[in-house]
Amino acid sequence: MAPLTDTERSGLRDQLLDERVRMERQLASLERNFAELVESADLQPPDDEHDPDATTAYDRAQITSLATATRAQLVNVDRALAAIEDGPYGACERCGRSIGVARLQALPAATTCVTCAATG
Repeated sequence: MAPLTDTERSGLRDQLLDERVRMERQLASLERNFAELVESADLQPPDDEHDPDATTAYDRAQITSLATATRAQLVNVDRALAAIEDGPYGACERCGRSIGVARLQALPAATTCVTCAATG
């Protein structure tokens, strides 16, 4: 596979920047939802028919998990953006071959080629 052209690199950079904005918005929304959940749980009177604390704990855990995953994705996007600027963006971190523009368009923060990704 050929190295990325300047046009491909620029398009992928724009895609990563768009993805970063989307993830930042998602993270902000998750953080607002978490804060609202905590606030509403504090305001709700006890309910004898079901355990509201268990439901609240589940919801908090779910939001926390989604926020953690989003933060990890942001780290990967930031690494990819740094690699575009001054690193080996588009080269597989395991074998050194080109990741390929089609894979990067589908997963712009990918760090491995299809072959290495498949072999785990």
